[in-house]
Amino acid sequence: MQSPLNGTRIAIIGHPSADLEGVAASIPETFSVSIAQDDALTYEFAEFAAVILAFSATDGAPNTLIKTWEEICEFQIPRAIVVTKIEEPESDFDEAVLIARRMFHEGITPFLVLHDDDGKPCAFIDLESLMIRDYSGGHLAEIASDEDHRVIVQEFREEYLSHVADLEEPRFATGLFVPVIPFSAKLGLGKLELLKYLEQIVES
Repeated sequence: MQSPLNGTRIAIIGHPSADLEGVAASIPETFSVSIAQDDALTYEFAEFAAVILAFSATDGAPNTLIKTWEEICEFQIPRAIVVTKIEEPESDFDEAVLIARRMFHEGITPFLVLHDDDGKPCAFIDLESLMIRDYSGGHLAEIASDEDHRVIVQEFREEYLSHVADLEEPRFATGLFVPVIPFSAKLGLGKLELLKYLEQIVES
């Protein structure tokens, strides 16, 4: 891991149950990553280029993070909520998103999770393009969604498009667009989706 004095600084915060190390390991070394558990948040967050809050799909997040998140919001730092452990049998990504939004009063998901016949997460559907980001073969394959998928996600897509309609590009870099991203370190899901946003704040 690079020195926090070099590179584009990213802070990852959350409860240990949210697999902070797994999120950190998914971020390329071109970034300088710092990790802080919810009981040791002593950062000067204004010094960071982005903040990622790791939120467990099975355990949620402690209320102690709410005040910290509010302070981060005041700086309008680019920030994302990463919902981890979506591979756990008892996890429900959609429910986790609702809980996170109730707690932190912001967040919109650009992706919904699709599952294989055994109930394991294997793909995402991009609510902007309606393309399916399929990882079932061990690597990313983008394929067109079918009519059934488009019907199922229509309401979610309308909400997403309404939220981003008036935002300038790059949305994440403005600090006004807070994506909620599904993530599984164990299955390798969510790495590319998170990086897509972090690339918007890379320091030249």
